[in-house]
Amino acid sequence: MRPRTDSVRRALITTTILTGCVVQPAFAQQGEVDLGQITFEVQGAEPVGNDANPNTLSGVKTATEITAVPQSVSVVGREAFGRENPSKVDQVLRDVSGVQSQLYGYDSDTNWFYLRGFNSSDTGAFMDGLSLFSYGFGTFYIDPFLLDRVEVLKGPSSMLYGASSPGGVVNYVSKLPDGDEGRSLTFGADSEGRAWLQGEVAGLAGPDLSYRFGGKLQRQDGHGMFEPGLEGVIYGGGTKAFADGSKLTLHLSYTDMDEDHVGGQFLPYFGTEKKGPFGHFDEYYNGGDPDEDAYDREQLIATGIYRRDVAGWQMTDTFRLGYADLEELYVYPNGFTSGQVPSATADVNRFVFAHDSYATIAQNDLRFTRQIETGGATHDLLVGLDMRRYRLDEEQAFALGTPLDPDDPSYDADQPEVGAPYIDGVRVQDQVGLYAQDQIRWGSGWIGTVNARYDKVWSSFEDELGPDLDREDEAFTWRLALAREFGTVTPYATVGTYFNPQALSADSRDAEPEEGRQIEVGVKWQPNPSSLVTFSAFDITRENVSQSLVNGGTFDSRTLGEVRSRGIELEADWQATEAVRLSAAYTNLDVEIVDFEADPSIEGKTPQSVIEEFGSVQLAYTPLSFPDLELRAGARYRGDSWADNANTLDVDGAWLFDAGATWDFAEDWTADLNVTNIGDERYTASCQTSFGTSSCWQGEGRVVSLGVTRSF
Repeated sequence: MRPRTDSVRRALITTTILTGCVVQPAFAQQGEVDLGQITFEVQGAEPVGNDANPNTLSGVKTATEITAVPQSVSVVGREAFGRENPSKVDQVLRDVSGVQSQLYGYDSDTNWFYLRGFNSSDTGAFMDGLSLFSYGFGTFYIDPFLLDRVEVLKGPSSMLYGASSPGGVVNYVSKLPDGDEGRSLTFGADSEGRAWLQGEVAGLAGPDLSYRFGGKLQRQDGHGMFEPGLEGVIYGGGTKAFADGSKLTLHLSYTDMDEDHVGGQFLPYFGTEKKGPFGHFDEYYNGGDPDEDAYDREQLIATGIYRRDVAGWQMTDTFRLGYADLEELYVYPNGFTSGQVPSATADVNRFVFAHDSYATIAQNDLRFTRQIETGGATHDLLVGLDMRRYRLDEEQAFALGTPLDPDDPSYDADQPEVGAPYIDGVRVQDQVGLYAQDQIRWGSGWIGTVNARYDKVWSSFEDELGPDLDREDEAFTWRLALAREFGTVTPYATVGTYFNPQALSADSRDAEPEEGRQIEVGVKWQPNPSSLVTFSAFDITRENVSQSLVNGGTFDSRTLGEVRSRGIELEADWQATEAVRLSAAYTNLDVEIVDFEADPSIEGKTPQSVIEEFGSVQLAYTPLSFPDLELRAGARYRGDSWADNANTLDVDGAWLFDAGATWDFAEDWTADLNVTNIGDERYTASCQTSFGTSSCWQGEGRVVSLGVTRSF
């Protein structure tokens, strides 16, 4: 590994150059000035509350109601998901249409999600509008404790965000200091042995400074872990208002994780999805080794948002510095000693894997907005320039481990040490993008949206073990959309393009960037202020596709050529009566490998792991005679999928049932009780095949959790 201080120093210098000329004048204000009434919040990022049609920054990068965004977008507020005691963000996404989450069961250290049939965890994860780009194990983990809302923009979004997943964007919105005041303390536990304690404080320090900070300590246990682990998360931020009307928000979060791996991962297809000679693996069967099992993460993310008026334009500059330091040692299953199909005496084959990954990211998104009226139309103009540098210094190594009995595992055997690294190098990707948008309103309810963006991307890989990579990519992307407001109903149609450079491996030297387009039509209906129903139908074409597969300790990348995703999505948040609220989501996809020169036999097949039909429904009831109590009942359906691209190994779907209750049982005291997968249904979260071996992940069983919060 190269010295890490150098990469951090370069990142600090980069961000200082990008933002220093903007931020410095703000701190130069002197003297006592009466600032009057100050609004500290960032519009489009404030708490959602009970608003079914809140403003969002996803989709148009200006604060716009969901119904006016010409693309499917879902917003899940803290008020909604906080009641469910989520331990991870991908749990928050379970009831969002178009999102297939938790593909790898209860993976305690990574948030996994597919959007509209495409893996979007690496290039589709954003935070406060800035990309959390990742490659390999150089990832950034976001705990739900840090968030006020989670936004999902579905479909290609390069016209605003540059290189990104064709499935869409999941935007994590931080808890920002917004002028609210209050304190809270929460403690909780669940039936798997997870326990947590968290507290938060928000308030004002004088008339021009708002602050907010908090911390969470969590014990991870259960799910087949050999030993309990610890996760600590702290955050803090302040918003300062200046005499010239400008505002500066600074936010810092730190995450530290030290834990073992959960069970139920990388298990062979036979024994997980289908019976083997020994039957099925036990729930959360751990194919690892207690003496060779470690996961350590240290992560720091610093974000700033500066806002001011400049010559009639509203300027917003969002900037970030972050690093993630990960070390991992893991023994994982890899088929049977007899091959893909187990014999009566076969053991589980295992590999020993280790990596040391250090990722840094530096970003800046500078944008200007202005509203003008001309020719009987109102134009909301947006122009922007964003820049990003991602750097990953990594080493990976492995060894052949000892086999393990699938029915009666014994962990007494010593494991060999990993050998020399098979990956050792530094990967860097720089992106610069210039974009513009015009949202035009005219006549009686017409809304037109025009987007254009040009990107330049430089990718390099200094490989200590093989040939280097040094390439440049560029692309022009766009979107055209038209909507019409008919009272409470807004139909829309949109067409747009996207691009995404191939992964940062030497193998991608001659690979063209992914590119494609989407056509989407839909309708959004807000029958009352507390309800919203959305429907969309879409067709996405994805060309030059590189499919990344989790292959034990490595990522196996295969080019599939062209993949097409078509489907419909329905989402409803309905206040049926004063006492009854209904939430529902349904997705039906048709994802097809259209072209694959290396193996034409899989053309017309569905990519592995993709679930094409899924949905959920949840009913919340608050008795009018007992308004301090909310009772919830829900059902989730996960449809069938495939464990291989040839579609020869099927994976059955499952129905899962949940229940919960929230009770304000005393003044300033609230209890949240939840039971997920009430029937403890045994199911497979997903399977995939790499190097001829299929790996599967067990779905999460029944979990009972209780959280108690004191507000003061």
